[in-house]
Amino acid sequence: MKMKSSSTVLKWCLLLLCFSIIAACSSNNNGNNKNTNAAENTAATDTTNTTTEPAANNTAEEPAKEELPEVKLTFYYPSNPPGPDQQAVNDEINKYLKEKINATVDLKPLSFDEYDPKLNTIMAAGEEFDVAWGSKYWLLSYQANIDKGALLELTDDMISKYAPEARANIPDKFWPDMKANDGKVYGFPVYQVAAKTKSLVIQKRFADKYNLDVSTIHTYKDIEPFLKQIKEGEPDVIPFGMGMNSWGIYTSPDWVGTDGLAVSYKKDDANYSILTGEEQINTKKEYYETMHRWYKAGYINEDAPILKNFGDLEKKGNVAVGIEFTTKPGGEIDEMNNNGGNEVIYAPISDSYFTGIASAMQVISKTSKNPERALMFINLLNTDKYLYNLICYGIEGKHYTKKDGDYIEPIKDSGYAPNVDWVFGNQFNAYLKAPQTPDVWQKTIDLNNSAMVAASYGFSVNQDPIKSELANTNAVNNEFATALETGAVDPAEIMPKYIEKLKAAGQEKIDQEIQKQWDEFLVKQGLK
Repeated sequence: MKMKSSSTVLKWCLLLLCFSIIAACSSNNNGNNKNTNAAENTAATDTTNTTTEPAANNTAEEPAKEELPEVKLTFYYPSNPPGPDQQAVNDEINKYLKEKINATVDLKPLSFDEYDPKLNTIMAAGEEFDVAWGSKYWLLSYQANIDKGALLELTDDMISKYAPEARANIPDKFWPDMKANDGKVYGFPVYQVAAKTKSLVIQKRFADKYNLDVSTIHTYKDIEPFLKQIKEGEPDVIPFGMGMNSWGIYTSPDWVGTDGLAVSYKKDDANYSILTGEEQINTKKEYYETMHRWYKAGYINEDAPILKNFGDLEKKGNVAVGIEFTTKPGGEIDEMNNNGGNEVIYAPISDSYFTGIASAMQVISKTSKNPERALMFINLLNTDKYLYNLICYGIEGKHYTKKDGDYIEPIKDSGYAPNVDWVFGNQFNAYLKAPQTPDVWQKTIDLNNSAMVAASYGFSVNQDPIKSELANTNAVNNEFATALETGAVDPAEIMPKYIEKLKAAGQEKIDQEIQKQWDEFLVKQGLK
């Protein structure tokens, strides 16, 4: 009986051991399946953590590096001269990106004046690149490059898979601004101030010296007595600085307008009647005359109509007054850096109106061999606080000193200072710099939510029917507009020639097509 009982016990032990082995194998297989799924779903990378230390951003859900083949990306963007440490910062960024998405990126900053010509040449040649900075109407114009077939469509599936955290940060009510004429999306917004307020930027030392009461400045014309004081009392200072891309201070209290192919209507006009191209020029006659008077008086720098990069002049610190088109809470710190480290103050000369989130964006080229990884990179730029501040401000201890809380102090002449935070990603992840207040980002969000929304918001012109006319009129604008805007020519002599050449170039056909599309837009919006 004892022998039989022992044999039975032994059999049961062997049977239990077999079950244990089978269970262990099953458990290991489940673990492998889970890892495989994580590799397929690369969006599992956690980018929502906003701590400043790299290690804190790693999570168990992040795909192992061997599961994502290493890729090399390229990123073109406009920038002030970043400094000699550009490569050192690029190397630090690549160390981090290797850990996060097993990728490296070749940062390719270009000056503002060379950005469009360079990118146009690259895209026309079909040269491979991955990510570039773009805008709705300015550099690397959104719709125009979509029409050329240069930009990759970012589908809802792509965004939800490879950039879900970045998309979650964008309020749904703003997202329609990213839709092109065909209703599709081809870029990812750099979320920041989305309301425009034109302001004069005045160096505080001169305002204090000449007792300028900024509260009395409501239009561009109100600054003229101050410019006269600067001209007479500061012989080495430019009273009002301008360049080829810095004109446009004209504002009217009666008209509401959009950027790009301008659509302007009177605030109190229930029919939203818009101006033709000729009418827009004629409404600016007084402005052109004022600029010409300032130019002859020596208030404006002589090289304004041919100066490609106004920032180079401004950085010398001897421009008393300039113009900022998108005034934002706390923006004075950036303007101080632009003005040779001299403190500045804003004098708003227009109402604040909502411009949308498409004024700054990142796009993916149709030539990219790794669009999914490029979108993952964009996701990180717009959600990962460490990466964003690294590309904005450089390396802690080398390019800036960390202060209390989220405050930093840039190290002067450190070797890295691109000063284009609004290019790189979601600006609400940025470190703070004195004199910014701790609530500066909340104030920016409040401004976005409270700014006036023009009836023309969301309107964009389908340029296909008027492509040749636009090319012809753009050439005319390049010939006359900058000279008029900077005051270098007499408007009495030049305006009639300007209008005549625009008509010959096809301006009337453009006006008719825009009017047609505007009427259709008003009907669609229920405004007509």
